[in-house]
Amino acid sequence: MGYAGGTTPDPTYRSMGDHSECVQIDYDPAVIGYSDLVAEFWAQHRPTGSPPPRQYASVIFYADDEERAAAESSLSAVESGLGPVHTRIQPIGPFHLAEKYHQKYYKKRGLAGLCAITSRRAAV
Repeated sequence: MGYAGGTTPDPTYRSMGDHSECVQIDYDPAVIGYSDLVAEFWAQHRPTGSPPPRQYASVIFYADDEERAAAESSLSAVESGLGPVHTRIQPIGPFHLAEKYHQKYYKKRGLAGLCAITSRRAAV
C-alpha cells in the first residue's frame, strides 16, 4: 500500500496532497503480463457509479508506452460495454510507501475489506 500519481513531496495518509492510494505490484512478465494484471483489475473492480474522491480514485498506472497502450485499450473495451467509467490512466511516477500503521489495514482488523481481491484464475 502506498501513494502515487501526484506531485506532493513525501505524502502521508493524513497529508496526501494530489496522490491516490494504490498498491504496487511487482511481477515477473515471464509468468503474467501487464495486460493480464489490467484484466484482473477490471474483473475485480466496479468502475461505474459516482466518481470517488482523488484519495480513493480508480487509476491504472503505467510505466512505459507499451503499458500505456495496453491500459488505454482495456479502458476503451470496458467503456464500449459499460459506457463512461471513472478510471484514469496515468504514468506511475514515484511510488511512496504508506506508513507502517496503514499497511495491511483490513488484515490487522480481521476484515475482508472493501479492496479484497479473490482471483478467479489459477494461482501463478
